Amino acid sequence: MWTPESDFGKEILQTIPLWVKYPNLPLSCWGADSLSRINSVLGTPLFADECTSKIERISFARVLVEIDLTRNLKRNTTVLDPNGRTFEQKVEYDWEPVYCAKCLVVGHKCSPVIASKTNQIATKPRAPKLKQVWHNKERTIVPDTM
Repeated sequence: MWTPESDFGKEILQTIPLWVKYPNLPLSCWGADSLSRINSVLGTPLFADECTSKIERISFARVLVEIDLTRNLKRNTTVLDPNGRTFEQKVEYDWEPVYCAKCLVVGHKCSPVIASKTNQIATKPRAPKLKQVWHNKERTIVPDTM
């Protein structure tokens, strides 16, 4: 949370709001309490989009959730419906941020795979450079035959 004494040099971005989709979520789970419980597994639910709140689009429910970037994004979650049955629910994200656990920043990853690819590129044999050479054009005079 921001305060006037906040030092942004020391602040580390760890949570970020992400839109989360639940394709084909049963309508019995679209209530505010149900959506809140389902999203609490991923992070802190903030609010549902208008189409979800008004049940205007039933192909998927969509909720804005504040998610901890230091943890892997879940691809599915176990849901307990209002009738007491459990089922596996697919989880999708509108955007999946790249988070570097080494640098603690969003936008890149310092991974060994990237480093090894960089080394491969650096050690790849280079094609010889072509040298451009300029030659003067010779002029040819054609006699006028008229």
